Amino acid sequence: MTPALRKPFPMPSARPPICHQLMIAVVACGCAGAGCASLQKPQWPWAKTSGADAEQEIDRQLGEDADSEVISSEYTPTSTDAGWDYFKGDNIKKRWKKVVGRGPNEPVARKALAEADRLYRDGNYKEAIAKYKVAVDRWPDSVIEEDAMWQLAESYFFTDQYPRAEDQYDELVKKYANTKYLDRIAQRQFVIAQYWIALDQKSHLPVIVPNLADRSRPLFDTRGRALKTYDHVRLNDPRGALADDSIMAQANAHFLDRQWLDADYFYGLLRSEYPDSDFLLQAHLLGLQSKIRAYQGPGYEGGVLEEAEVLADQVIVQFPDQLGREEEDRVQTMRAEIAAQQAQRHWQRAEFYAKGKHYNSARIYYALIARDYPTTQLAQQARDKYLTIKDKADVSDDPFPLLTRVLNPDSLKEAELDAMAESETQIARQDDSGDAPPRF
Repeated sequence: MTPALRKPFPMPSARPPICHQLMIAVVACGCAGAGCASLQKPQWPWAKTSGADAEQEIDRQLGEDADSEVISSEYTPTSTDAGWDYFKGDNIKKRWKKVVGRGPNEPVARKALAEADRLYRDGNYKEAIAKYKVAVDRWPDSVIEEDAMWQLAESYFFTDQYPRAEDQYDELVKKYANTKYLDRIAQRQFVIAQYWIALDQKSHLPVIVPNLADRSRPLFDTRGRALKTYDHVRLNDPRGALADDSIMAQANAHFLDRQWLDADYFYGLLRSEYPDSDFLLQAHLLGLQSKIRAYQGPGYEGGVLEEAEVLADQVIVQFPDQLGREEEDRVQTMRAEIAAQQAQRHWQRAEFYAKGKHYNSARIYYALIARDYPTTQLAQQARDKYLTIKDKADVSDDPFPLLTRVLNPDSLKEAELDAMAESETQIARQDDSGDAPPRF
């Protein structure tokens, strides 16, 4: 074939086609918007890149999170909340922290804890507090958080911020019930409660007036907060070395404040829950005084007086070798006082029935005084009164006997009288022994 017959190849045009120009413009705009970094050579999945180069690139992108050990750590993220739990404040806070990059991170927490410990050892407690908060915040539900919470509470304690320290101690026990710091937490809380009680006893601090000057005291009600702290000592470690001490201190605080019923409750709690306590004898003696002083007279309920009578007998029987002469005389005096108060209660009932001409009931109570309390001043008077009304019959409570016979059949009337007699007998006995009421 001759050269004149061959079809020549087309020569490239001086300007590219329109479609090519548009593609180049789009790529250029994309590169300009992404910055110079986008001009780097792309790495395709099948590209041969060394593992070291890939790890370095990941570390560069992660920054301070590069050394994270999330996979092997003890932190376990919670499942996605559903329903109304999604809108809880804590869950919203967690999601927000994750969005802003303040989510759980173990290396950051460890670094903050190490820096806080260094500041703590140097005595810079205020600076250490901020670092401990970071450690608590960045790695929850872990040993790091437990240690940071304890050190944070200690930092508050050594900067005289006792209310915050007590709150932090209690929060630590609530989250880690078996924490290794439990015994030391009880010691700190006990000391804080003692300090607040001493302040209140010395200055009689007001309850509702806010405390805006002294950060070592609560904002309101220093005494009430101290009693609550004693409760924390006992409830957080009920078998700890200071559990019975906290109950005794709380009972004594009520006793000194003349709150007899509250003091009696805590003395009784010590006797029942801690029978091996070193304060057992004192709990009996002071509990006996609390019961006697809580009694308000024959016109009021007398259960506390009966409990005092039982407790006084128990002290004599249980502690024969531990009672000193003075203490034994005091207990005997209390027993005589209890007997006199019981006799007075029976006397008022007997007088009430005698005034209403219910002589059967009156004779029962006069006889109880003469039999059960023969050494009291009312014993002889009760005998004389009994002899005075011995042969008298009860007045009828039925002003219309004929009408009653028509409206109330004999069978119902007899049942009613039997019930009344039985109730009077039970009142006269005041026990379940089954013995007949006393008679002369």
